[in-house]
Amino acid sequence: MTDLIFACVSGFGLLALSVGAFGVLDAYHKRGIGERRVDWLVALYALGVTANIVAYVMLDRWYIAAPLALMLWPAEQAFEKRGTFKRRGAKVDAITGR
Repeated sequence: MTDLIFACVSGFGLLALSVGAFGVLDAYHKRGIGERRVDWLVALYALGVTANIVAYVMLDRWYIAAPLALMLWPAEQAFEKRGTFKRRGAKVDAITGR
């Protein structure tokens, strides 16, 4: 039964990861600047990687899941290149100058 659950979760993860990788590539090459589909594809990539990590941890193969966690780094970089998580600075007060 555990193998069936692993196969389903990992299969979904691999499908989501491979489809979402197109969004990561679009973000790296700065294509589709104003399109929200790129953000959704990058999020799908991250969901796929996370599903694979969960599947391997459920199978008690944490030593395979640990390096897979490094695959989340390209998704974070893609979101930074897209400017999705920009930090907004505080407005300066005209009286105090802060």
